[in-house]
Amino acid sequence: MQSILMTKESSAFFELRSKGDMNNIEEITKAVKKAGATRVLVQIPAGLKTKADEIATAIEKNGTEVIVSASPMYGACDLADKEAKQAGCDLLVHIGHSKFYVDFKTEVPVIYYPWEYDVKLENVDFSAINEKRIGLVTTIQHMKLLKDVSVILKKSDKEAVIGGQILGCWFANATKIEDKVDAFLFVGSGRFHPLGIKTDKPLYSLDIERNEVQKIDAMLFEKKRFANIYNAKNAASFAILVSTKEGQRNLIGRAEEIKKQLQQKDKKAFIVIMDEINDATLQGVKVDAYVNTACPRLADDAFSKPFVNASDINILLEE
Repeated sequence: MQSILMTKESSAFFELRSKGDMNNIEEITKAVKKAGATRVLVQIPAGLKTKADEIATAIEKNGTEVIVSASPMYGACDLADKEAKQAGCDLLVHIGHSKFYVDFKTEVPVIYYPWEYDVKLENVDFSAINEKRIGLVTTIQHMKLLKDVSVILKKSDKEAVIGGQILGCWFANATKIEDKVDAFLFVGSGRFHPLGIKTDKPLYSLDIERNEVQKIDAMLFEKKRFANIYNAKNAASFAILVSTKEGQRNLIGRAEEIKKQLQQKDKKAFIVIMDEINDATLQGVKVDAYVNTACPRLADDAFSKPFVNASDINILLEE
């Protein structure tokens, strides 16, 4: 296990990797003790909240006070560092993700702990994949699985090209190998991550919970995207959405540019800033459509009005 300590202006972070529930908790506890924190805020994803009591108990045995955040958490762009400072904590333990690819200052130092899972793949049937060269991508928790999948694919007379980790808003590791592969295989669970890969090549998912391979219909996502753009073309008023989440809040400048673009087309537009962007929170805002400058994957959610990502504003405004 490798530990990394970095300090940048007023921001600092440790990044750790481990595996096994007890080993994960032990490593987190050691890192908190090493940091010398007196009170920590533990930020944990929904899937690991059942471990919150064990984590808090283990850390407190060393004399460190623990507060657990129960707020939704969507990624390393969504840090609870302000909440940590407000609660008098001198450290944030962010579980479930590695450090975000965009640097930003934090109110308190942050320990990023990806929490790797032990998964054993058995009797995986790759017959659904017809292509020869397969690009492998996954989330941080399952990075070690890519080598295992590579070996199994070779036994199926296929060539594996390892891309690495992807995020819901960052796909550079897929893009860099696109010219070397005939198809992509996402190793993990759910379709949130692979649907964000912009490619004309076939997409597959190896669901590690079901131990099965399925083809992903990326066209469903694209159809929804263009339907939103089409439905927003005749909108007279827009709310331009900006998130206060750490990794997204620097987009206020982009929102101001979009506001000017819309006004130049005789559209009414104003900027709305909020922490969690969802349809329920936006109820009552009297506009015809939304333009989103925050996480692009919000477009996958259900909204009662046309919802267009900032990257599609030029398509929206085409004559």
